[in-house]
Amino acid sequence: VKIRILPPWWRSYWIMVLYGLMVLAFLIAIDRVRAGHHSSRSRELERLVTERTLELEASREQLRIRATYDALTGLMNRAAILLALEAEMNRSRREHKPLIVALADLDHFKRVNDTCGHLFGDEVLRQFGSALSSAIRPYDHAGRYGGEEFLIILADIPADSADRRLADLHTRISNVAVPGPEGEFSVTCSIGAVAYDPLTQPCEPVVLLDVADQALYEAKAQGRNCIVRRDADTFHTPRTSLTPPQSFPTRS
Repeated sequence: VKIRILPPWWRSYWIMVLYGLMVLAFLIAIDRVRAGHHSSRSRELERLVTERTLELEASREQLRIRATYDALTGLMNRAAILLALEAEMNRSRREHKPLIVALADLDHFKRVNDTCGHLFGDEVLRQFGSALSSAIRPYDHAGRYGGEEFLIILADIPADSADRRLADLHTRISNVAVPGPEGEFSVTCSIGAVAYDPLTQPCEPVVLLDVADQALYEAKAQGRNCIVRRDADTFHTPRTSLTPPQSFPTRS
C-alpha cells in the first residue's frame, strides 16, 4: 500500500504561488508608492522653482524700476533720461527727424518748501510729475533732471510746429493746482528749449543740454512762467521768447 503524505495547505504549491504573487504585488505597490512620492516631490520642487523664478524676476523688475525711475515723481531718473536723450538723438540722425529738448523748472520752489514744508514740496513734485507724464505723447520722454528741474524730449517735432507744441506743453504743466494746508496752491514753471535738426545741426547731447540750460536761465530772467527756445546750431543766435497763450498767476 502506497501512502502519500500531502503537505499542509499553507505549504501547498498553489499557496506558494499565491504567496509569490502577493509578494510581487506588494513590491509593485511599494514601487508605485515610491514613484508617486518622487513624482509628487518633483512637482513640488518644480512649483518651488517656478515660484522662486517669478520672485527673482519680480525682484529684478523692481530693481530695474528703481534704477530707471525716480521714486518721488514716477518719471525717469537723471541717468535714464540722459540715456533716452542719447538714444533719441541717434534715432533722429538715422531717420533725419528733428526733436526738441527742453528743461522745465518749477518757479520759486524754494519758497514753497520754506513756506509749506518739504512734505508739501514733495507733493508738488508728485503732482507736477503726474501732469508732465499726462502732457507728453507715449513716444516722448520726461525725467527728473535734478531737484525741481525736469528734462523733456519731444520727438519728431517739425520746426514750424515747435513753438506751438511747447506752448501747449507749458499750458498743461504750468499753473498746477496742489491742495495745501492753507488752500489750493498754484505752481508755475519756466521752460528753456532747444530745437535740434540732425541735417543742419550736428552736435552732441551735452551741447543741447547746455543750450537748453541757457534758454532756461533767460526764461527765469524774463520773469518766469514763460518759454524761451533756441536753436542748437550756435550759442550766439538770437533767442526766441514764447509767451504762453494765457497768464498764470502765482502765489509766490
